[in-house]
Amino acid sequence: MTTAATAPEDLAALRHQKGISLQQIAEATKIGVRYLEAIESGQFDKLPGGFYSVSYIRQYARAIEIGEAELLERYLQSGPLL
Repeated sequence: MTTAATAPEDLAALRHQKGISLQQIAEATKIGVRYLEAIESGQFDKLPGGFYSVSYIRQYARAIEIGEAELLERYLQSGPLL
């Protein structure tokens, strides 16, 4: 089931509701917790940029079972892509 999240703080709440920790996502995806925290808080400028940012966002969305498209759209609207 795909759930749309409407604000960055909703991502953490949704993840908590599903009983998934950032550490579990980090272990499953090999993405550092600091990058996962940046995604959750909408601080996309803290991601490594380019392909890696897109990949990290997609993997995070899959891990918490939300649609990738909305989260990627937020990233694309957040400013210049590095």
